[in-house]
Amino acid sequence: MTSPEVFTVTGSIAIAGSASCLLTLVVLHVLPTGLSPLTNPVSQYGITSYRLGYRVQTIAMGIAAIAAAIGISELGIGGAPLVVLFLVIFGAARLAISWFPMDVPGAARTESGRWHGLLALAAFGGATLAALRLGTDLGRSNVWVHARGPIAGLGIAMLVCLISMGAARRSESMRHYFGVVERAFYAGTIGFLFVVAFELVRTR
Repeated sequence: MTSPEVFTVTGSIAIAGSASCLLTLVVLHVLPTGLSPLTNPVSQYGITSYRLGYRVQTIAMGIAAIAAAIGISELGIGGAPLVVLFLVIFGAARLAISWFPMDVPGAARTESGRWHGLLALAAFGGATLAALRLGTDLGRSNVWVHARGPIAGLGIAMLVCLISMGAARRSESMRHYFGVVERAFYAGTIGFLFVVAFELVRTR
């Protein structure tokens, strides 16, 4: 039988990681970076003089996702292995991405930029699939009854944002709003991690 301490520890780590990620993002947005939250991607903070803040938030989010994966693996709900896999992909991609900065806008494509794009896709896709799958799995179990709706709703919101980000990349008229759509995705992802983290802490 799983010890309740496992849920308490993993949930607490996920809370700390999510809070650190959120706090760092807020700080980055109030610093004089010269970037626009409406237009510029969050990754662009990683090629400014404030790149350390970007690295802190990516690592914090990665730690939160890995801790959530470990906690969920002990829940014993159907479909949990897939949720865990998606969360591990998400977490690993976030832990690695700041070491592969995005390309400077308008500059030639680099190997680092290509890896950054792949890691971003893995992170965004993994987070979205984890939320959607967990929402479905909880609907078929007696676990985290009050969290089913919020998790499912956040998963759908993240999917909508992910599709919108893809559209913004390809549409000249929408490109100027990429930043705000991506930040909405971040908000959904951090919200999802917080819900999972608090539920883990409450699990006995």
